Amino acid sequence: MIPKSISITLRYFFYLLKAKNRHGIHSPFVYEFVCNILNDKTEYAEYMQVEKQRSLLLRNPNLVEIIDFGTGKGKAGYSTHLRKVKDIAAKSGIPVKYGRLLHRMVKYFKPKVLLEMGTSVGISSMYQASAAPNSTFLALEGCASTAEFAATNLRILGASAVEFTMGNFDIVLPGLLKQTGVIDYAFIDGNHTKEGTLNYFYRLEKHAANDSVYVFHDIHWSSEMEEAWEEIKKHESVRLTIDLFFMGIVFFRRELGRQHFIIRF
Repeated sequence: MIPKSISITLRYFFYLLKAKNRHGIHSPFVYEFVCNILNDKTEYAEYMQVEKQRSLLLRNPNLVEIIDFGTGKGKAGYSTHLRKVKDIAAKSGIPVKYGRLLHRMVKYFKPKVLLEMGTSVGISSMYQASAAPNSTFLALEGCASTAEFAATNLRILGASAVEFTMGNFDIVLPGLLKQTGVIDYAFIDGNHTKEGTLNYFYRLEKHAANDSVYVFHDIHWSSEMEEAWEEIKKHESVRLTIDLFFMGIVFFRRELGRQHFIIRF
């Protein structure tokens, strides 16, 4: 069996072979996405604020009890263990490059209702919520201990209106979607299995508007996740996708031709 680190490296190598830059893109919509979002080098003031809070998390040695409903769950349907805050931030926190990308996407598309599945200690939440201070931001997290850190960090950034929902996503997501209606933007970073990812997609797809943007994290994390991504791309409501290797972006715009892009980032 190929070790996971080597397997991901191989997948990344094949991604690079297929990936295009903006000069190889013939879709005006995607070309604008690359120019105005991917290649935006602006140093937004919010970046510094988020990264200051990130640095504090990365130095926090306190232990917290983690509840895991995802791939690490045991016979009880979940697992619990103690971890240092700095280790959670280091492993679960989104890399700066991709956190900034999420910020730019939210700033550019201006969604009214945002959903994040897998908030952890709130690093990705800070990047996104700070780009849409007047929008509704719904944060789902399975672990109350890490959500407390996320809520504190968001308050420091002035994003105190974020609404948290704690619990197993399979249980709490249907009720939340029923109450919310349209989801203009979603960042899905939860249960990294094919079954879990597709379950979230099929539920969220019913709440997508024409201009909705859904972002799936770690689409090449495993062969299961790659299978899930391929199924999402083939869904009849999906018009266009962008594969950035660590993220897959889904658009539902009916005016676009059905296309799938692999772009170097």
